[in-house]
Amino acid sequence: MSRESGSVIAAVSGDSIEIDQSAVRSVDAGRVELRQAAAQHVRGDTLDVAESAMLSVRADQVNMRDCATLAVVGERVRLNGSGTVFLFARSVEGDVGNVITPPAAFAFGLGAVVGIGIVRRFRRR
Repeated sequence: MSRESGSVIAAVSGDSIEIDQSAVRSVDAGRVELRQAAAQHVRGDTLDVAESAMLSVRADQVNMRDCATLAVVGERVRLNGSGTVFLFARSVEGDVGNVITPPAAFAFGLGAVVGIGIVRRFRRR
């Protein structure tokens, strides 16, 4: 088992990785545990994360508590007090809410059309 704490790490790989209070660019392992860490890309079979921020996560089993991510891809995902923009999973447990709801998507699309129309009108002058 590899254990890192209190540093900035470029890349880590192995069977079992534990990272506490560190920043890491890339993690690739069978079992990954992150505590109060920041990571860009995390890939593994089993992922257990608490109080961390990640850009992208890909794992068979994901368990996140009080985390923030941009994208999560997994077979079984459990989120507790966590937020993600994109979530792709077969099974999801926990308090999961939509960031982009159908009314929000409609409003964004309408705003984009109106904004583009205004820009085009000013360019003609």
